[in-house]
Amino acid sequence: MKTKRIFIVLSLVVALIMISSQVTASPNLIENKKTPPGLLKTPGVMATQKAEDRAAGIVGNPHGKRENYKGTITAVDAASITLTLKDDASVTIVLTPETRIRIPSVKDAVVDGLLPGMTVMVQAIRGQDDALTARSVVVIPGKPTKTHHVGIVTAYEPGVSITIQAKDEQLYTYLLTETTKILPAERLDLLVVGARVTIISPRDVTSLDQTAKGIVVHPSSVGPTEVEPTEVEPTEVEPTVIPL
Repeated sequence: MKTKRIFIVLSLVVALIMISSQVTASPNLIENKKTPPGLLKTPGVMATQKAEDRAAGIVGNPHGKRENYKGTITAVDAASITLTLKDDASVTIVLTPETRIRIPSVKDAVVDGLLPGMTVMVQAIRGQDDALTARSVVVIPGKPTKTHHVGIVTAYEPGVSITIQAKDEQLYTYLLTETTKILPAERLDLLVVGARVTIISPRDVTSLDQTAKGIVVHPSSVGPTEVEPTEVEPTEVEPTVIPL
């Protein structure tokens, strides 16, 4: 009887050991713990934003207020950009190597491409010290317009540049390219210093350089001197009396 009880106890112990082994080894019985949606740590927009902030030196206030400024560049260098806003107020914003520069039609634009006179939109973040740091600077192109200036040529280097003095007595210099047209073609030889010309130039928002698309050469005003005919007054002759 005692032997039978021992056998039953041993059988139960063996059964328990086998069940424990199966539970430990079965992957289907392991509960997969899921991270609550609010605690997901996968890379995303916010992670990228924070990384950019840290790279730009924006620390201690990662959720600082983001502000947008539209204005005209009055000063710019590698460290900062100063804008004149619509209400004539001025704002200076810090630039960093991570500040994104975007200029229409310019690939991989850099700070050197920003020039005074350009209209830009700056997205900035205000830190705890109240300083503004630019995240991006985007040049806003204006409508392409053509300008016409009439003046006297003061300097001319074919294929390079031409300078004229306009009626307002200001000097205007235009770049010349291989596509610059001289009109009419038969007056090409008249395009010299002292010639009177009209420069046709579109506005270039990417560089603010003025490039002449066309040069209209006016005919020379120097010509043969016309002499007005002189009328000779008839001389009155006293009649001669011949004595008889």
